Amino acid sequence: MTNTPGAPSVTTNVPFQPIPAPVPLPGSTGTAAAPVITITNTDKRQIDNLRLSATFLINGQPYYDYEDHGTFNQVGVDGLSGENGKWNGSQWVGNFLHSESSQSTGAFLRTLNQAEAQTGYDPWPPQDEPILPNITIVNEDGRGITGLRVTADFTINGQPYTDYEDIGPFDRHYFLELNGMNGSWNGSKWVGNFLATKGSGFDTQIDPGLLTFLNILVIICMAGNVAAAVAGAAIQIKHGGDGDSAGGGSFKLSQVW
Repeated sequence: MTNTPGAPSVTTNVPFQPIPAPVPLPGSTGTAAAPVITITNTDKRQIDNLRLSATFLINGQPYYDYEDHGTFNQVGVDGLSGENGKWNGSQWVGNFLHSESSQSTGAFLRTLNQAEAQTGYDPWPPQDEPILPNITIVNEDGRGITGLRVTADFTINGQPYTDYEDIGPFDRHYFLELNGMNGSWNGSKWVGNFLATKGSGFDTQIDPGLLTFLNILVIICMAGNVAAAVAGAAIQIKHGGDGDSAGGGSFKLSQVW
């Protein structure tokens, strides 16, 4: 839980919508994929003061935490785990939902372009087609997370918006969009179906090219430096392009559902 919103900056609003997803479970050999929730910003207006909250159950006990993201104009990865919390008399609280990394959409795309150049394989966005901001929440807890609800509170042009999405069991990949359009004013804030699930599935149910790209996205975000990010992404691109694993292939988010 980080309570310092990021500094505002200009958001790129181009309708290419790649989203992060499967990554190896912490401590695993990399053969399993951790469930993730990817939230993509599809609103052409600037979203500020974004707070993501998570309520969930582990072994039937309630947990709660939130993370402040500020202006939603980055590519980021959050982790969710119920470890190391404290019981406050009604629920477990702690740093359960926490930011792992964040970078600009431009920085991410430059790294991806370098990795593609190393492999000579370019199935993803051209250099003139930026990536929409997105946040991937990775399930980092080895226990079963159930009853998961993700809430988004944010502002657009200084006006408050809120919505939530009930995920349920956090045992697969979920693809969500955040957009403040088509809401109604309840007297204090805008409410509506702003945070909406657009697709979900296990590894075997998702387009293999999408899985390859989503792994690459998280690798780039989590790498310690640009050189490591380029090298890791290049390995995944070649692995997929050779047909050894998830596979390559151009795609758009609309193919998921």
